[in-house]
Amino acid sequence: MTLRAIIFDVDGTIADTESLHLRAFNRAFAAAGLDWHWDDATYDALLSIDGGLARIRAWVETNRPRDMAWADQGGALAALHAAKSDFYLRTLENEGLPLRPGIARLIHEARAQGIRLGVCTSSSKLNFEALILNAMGFEALGWFGAIVAGEDGGAPKPAPDGYLAACAQLGVAPADALAIEAAPRGVVAARAAGLTVIASPGRGSHPRDLTGAALVLSDLGDPGHFGHITIEALHGLMAAPVPS
Repeated sequence: MTLRAIIFDVDGTIADTESLHLRAFNRAFAAAGLDWHWDDATYDALLSIDGGLARIRAWVETNRPRDMAWADQGGALAALHAAKSDFYLRTLENEGLPLRPGIARLIHEARAQGIRLGVCTSSSKLNFEALILNAMGFEALGWFGAIVAGEDGGAPKPAPDGYLAACAQLGVAPADALAIEAAPRGVVAARAAGLTVIASPGRGSHPRDLTGAALVLSDLGDPGHFGHITIEALHGLMAAPVPS
């Protein structure tokens, strides 16, 4: 296997976005006049569900069943999720959000060595573009040859659909691509598609959940820090046997 592409998850992987998402959910609930509120523990538990709209529905079904009749009328939940997304994007634009350690460096190193870049996320394409534009500038939007997002269809993670689509768009075989993930379902999705995986646990993830990852790191590191991951190290990882 030869390293030809790196495909990133977004939320919790490229940046620690989840606290910002949680704030946006609660702002949307309050703006809609709902008595709903998610604390940190509630949201961490909901992160096992892929996609914000699905999280809202799952929480309502369990915690506010009396509200399901309202929720199922006229796209109420979809409108609520759209409002949440708007709050998230406005906060990101106003406050910014740094990328996790090593992410920007690895992106630049990969580009310098001709390694293709992609994204596979359950979040929206707009959310990814706003994040990367804010952190790395407008030109960075053109660095990613594949952006497979939640609105693109296909089964969500842990199904392999998104990673298979990203590899096809990049023109690489899954065996020649590396996924960088934060959550267990993302690791499962990437491995099911045939990619090698590095896991860098984000909010709500724990190393014990990340079976199948070839390497589990707190972050990708920067020069001078423990765990600094280089492109050369990734080439070596791709050449090593993949865990079953």
